[in-house]
Amino acid sequence: MRVVIVFVALLAQLLLLTYIVEALRQNAVYLYLLLEVLGATAVIILVSNSHNSSYTIMWLIVMLILPVFGYLLFMLWGTTGLTHSRSKRIRMTMERGRTFLKQDQEVCAAFNRRHSVRQRIASFLCKEGFPVYRNTMCSYYPLGELQFAQMLEDMENAKKFIFLEYFIIGSGRLWDRVHDVLRCKAAQGVEVRVLFDDFGSITKLPESIDKELRSENIQVFRFNPVHRNILRLFINYRNHQKITVIDGNIGYTGGANIADEYVNLYRRLGHWKDTAIRLEGDAVWTLTVAFLQMWDSESSVPSDYLRYATTCQVAGDGFYQPFADGPTNNPNNPAEQTYNQIIARAQDYVYITTPYLVIDNLMKETLCIAAKSGTDVRIVTPKIWDHWYVHMVTRSNYGVLLRAGVRIYEYTPGFIHAKMILSDDDNGVVGSVNMDYRSFYLHFEDAVWICGAPALEEIKKDILNIIGVSQEICLADWQARRWHVKLSQSILRLFAPLF
Repeated sequence: MRVVIVFVALLAQLLLLTYIVEALRQNAVYLYLLLEVLGATAVIILVSNSHNSSYTIMWLIVMLILPVFGYLLFMLWGTTGLTHSRSKRIRMTMERGRTFLKQDQEVCAAFNRRHSVRQRIASFLCKEGFPVYRNTMCSYYPLGELQFAQMLEDMENAKKFIFLEYFIIGSGRLWDRVHDVLRCKAAQGVEVRVLFDDFGSITKLPESIDKELRSENIQVFRFNPVHRNILRLFINYRNHQKITVIDGNIGYTGGANIADEYVNLYRRLGHWKDTAIRLEGDAVWTLTVAFLQMWDSESSVPSDYLRYATTCQVAGDGFYQPFADGPTNNPNNPAEQTYNQIIARAQDYVYITTPYLVIDNLMKETLCIAAKSGTDVRIVTPKIWDHWYVHMVTRSNYGVLLRAGVRIYEYTPGFIHAKMILSDDDNGVVGSVNMDYRSFYLHFEDAVWICGAPALEEIKKDILNIIGVSQEICLADWQARRWHVKLSQSILRLFAPLF
């Protein structure tokens, strides 16, 4: 019902705008001309202030085709909404959370001694507020079912608290198992918090889930309920993070949500390929802070961060920098800028897996320059898609990359949902970040940059296995697409930021 209400409200906005524009055209010529002038001013402001060319071009086209209607639509839907009271609240919780993230200078010095060639990436993330850690162990899971098997065991051993934060929680066998553990641990006195994105889960869970969980002494919030702020299309800004924290000492992140398709209990798109990592030790603290920041954006009671601090001491190889990203820090985009740096600084190779390849000109140029410079650049996308229009845009981007020497593969066994980038055997990222406009600019995301850790060898082995069962795309086949496919892809690519 809430989905229907939101859809009707958005449709009503469009119809109202259409009526207003037509009425102005017929009955208020001077006001209509004034709006055209304001529209032209909006174009100048957009071009001057926008930091993303794809976003700018899309809105320029809309306002060019529909001068007044497009301007009014831009005022409603095109602005970032960062002055909105909701955004101010989120920004305040982010700023408060960052005060609990402090860089240990001894760790920083040790990192610089051992990995001087990666110092720039680490320094960049440090300046964005995300410390680099050692004394952490990392396990890599090449499948969602392996991740959740270990996660359930860790949750069963929880003594103090369990935090879950996911874009999608869906009714089914996996959620039933997770729910059983949460209910049991809450009954034992363990603090349990569940945060899920309302839009991502709106058709996946019953409306009564909040009441049910709270009756079991489980704290729960829906992030950014879709019926709020429909007028400003704030429903665009979703929480795509995937974080589990247990007792502050164990943390998980990756691509998988809590639903049956992510663990191949329900095969909607063939074999679902997802990946995740498990951290134990100091680096978990940033994941804990990221969770609490998003939780406090919905809660009226600020969390006592230090109560959930990491307490275990472990000895692990490598260095780790968990980081988060979201629309409240635009135009700074740690996720996109970290990807760009990894690609630009790769010497031997850079391998990428992503379900969506909806990238802007800067990312394309970075990939092309790396390939032309002799770096082995390989990207794996799905052969079987979940959203046809996004897949059309993904494929439309192949041409310029293939011509530059980038090798592109499509995963044939099913749908690859894993979000990873790996370079030169010594550094990479695993997390929730897709290579698309939404992940880089609109969604709240999280990931971990890993440097010099044994898990990187496992990640490389898995990516090579993925490539081994994928179909390589050649330029000649891509160029042989039918004319209507080319036309559709070209049009859809112009509006890629909407996808």
